[in-house]
Amino acid sequence: MKKIIIGCFVLFAAANAVFAAKVKRGGDANLTPYLNESDARAVCTDIVGQVIKSPRIERFSSQKGRDPIVTIGTIKDETGEFFDTQVIANSLKTAILKSGVLEFMANKDVRDAMRQEVIEQADHANEDQAKAIDDEDAADYMLTGSVKLMVQNNGKKQERTYVVNVELTDLQTHRTVDMFEPSEEVKDYLKKVADVKSR
Repeated sequence: MKKIIIGCFVLFAAANAVFAAKVKRGGDANLTPYLNESDARAVCTDIVGQVIKSPRIERFSSQKGRDPIVTIGTIKDETGEFFDTQVIANSLKTAILKSGVLEFMANKDVRDAMRQEVIEQADHANEDQAKAIDDEDAADYMLTGSVKLMVQNNGKKQERTYVVNVELTDLQTHRTVDMFEPSEEVKDYLKKVADVKSR
């Protein structure tokens, strides 16, 4: 009886498995049909590389005589997989800081904590060292974006393609000044093909 139960469990597990272990995808040897952190890093490094070459960014630097300050807004998850888009946001932030061309404004929760600290400094710190209230820098642009998923079944294969789009918006005028998506060579990171086991 015990052998029968074990045998039934093995058959049930095999029948409900969707993806086989074999997954082909570009750029990374991780055998997974899903978007992961290494994918996000590659895509965001590529996109930020495009941002810093944008004619509008170059024009801003020449006109203002300083590097533009960028902050990150909402990155929407439209994959239906409950993908943690904070991974994308963090990868964008890292790529921005490493670019040396863009300045990054701290996230809203960090800014709120820092404002409270400045308020307390005004009451308690040495006057020569206390930071001034309402004298902080402000972002010039905001990056927002989305992650979508396209699934195509072809016999025993399933192709899953993640689509990442990033939008650059002027915070003064609220105009969209540029839009970005991964370059062709980097899109390969977002295309995953897996064997599909028959039920």
